[in-house]
Amino acid sequence: MATRAPLGSFGRLTLTMALVAAASSRAFAHDEPAIDEQIVAPPPTYKASGVTVDEHVGARIPLDAKFRTQDGAIVSLGELLRGDLPTILTFNYSDCPMLCSLQLNGLTKALPLIAAPGPAPNGDAREIAFRVGTQVQIITIDLEPNESLEKLAKMRDKYLDRLPEAQRAAARAGWTFLAAATPGDGAVIHRVAEAVGFKYTYIEDRAEWAHPAALIFLSTTGVVTRYVYGIEFDPGVMRESIFKAGIAESATAVGFMNRCYHFDPEANSHARAGVFTLRLGAAGFLVLLASGFGVQLRRRHRRDHLPSRGES
Repeated sequence: MATRAPLGSFGRLTLTMALVAAASSRAFAHDEPAIDEQIVAPPPTYKASGVTVDEHVGARIPLDAKFRTQDGAIVSLGELLRGDLPTILTFNYSDCPMLCSLQLNGLTKALPLIAAPGPAPNGDAREIAFRVGTQVQIITIDLEPNESLEKLAKMRDKYLDRLPEAQRAAARAGWTFLAAATPGDGAVIHRVAEAVGFKYTYIEDRAEWAHPAALIFLSTTGVVTRYVYGIEFDPGVMRESIFKAGIAESATAVGFMNRCYHFDPEANSHARAGVFTLRLGAAGFLVLLASGFGVQLRRRHRRDHLPSRGES
């Protein structure tokens, strides 16, 4: 896929589920045209409306930014990128209601496929394997500044356990989960996110982070080379993206952006009126249904009590 859209078909589905809890089974169809009619669009002033990615291809992440690893060590991004491995950068958090799990599940599904030898992206006759910890590394920055190291380690183990056993040891060394260096201080997280154009915000009434989903590919020196969006990742795209990051060559973004946030239509007067109308319509339908049953029962009662022909 060579094009992007602000909110893909799955993103619309995700948003529908978050807004109205799938009022009808039709809301679960990815390609159902009527799905848009079931979504109340957030107003421009809604806090999470700006959750997106402004692509900064060619920008460098702040290598001096310091974090805690899942093991509690304080490291800078420069220390993690030291070496000759390109990097896949993601932003997630352990209590994300849906999208983080979908994105990371999709990533762990793709990793074993690219770990097997396959065609070289540059057309070379040789086959190349891209294994985490050997040919590529992954850095996941936790969006929640108060994330405990225990939850961070559990999240890491959850996704490492999805990989084939033979690949876990190398992946454990090559996939680092990072939390804010100072618990509660999200400035360093925001600094890195801002450098790569990753927009996110905290929704207080739901105690959740609204954010997009993106794999951000970095060269060995921390320069952004490509954005790959979605929750499922084509092995060919992954191979090409890692290869180009390794040679510091930029590439066009791929996929459809999904965003995770909840918009409550009850907060909008027009939406409240619409919800009230739906409820009123449902109640009216039940009344009509009950009335119809009542008429049928009365007719049957009368028929049962009419004298048969020939009776005096």
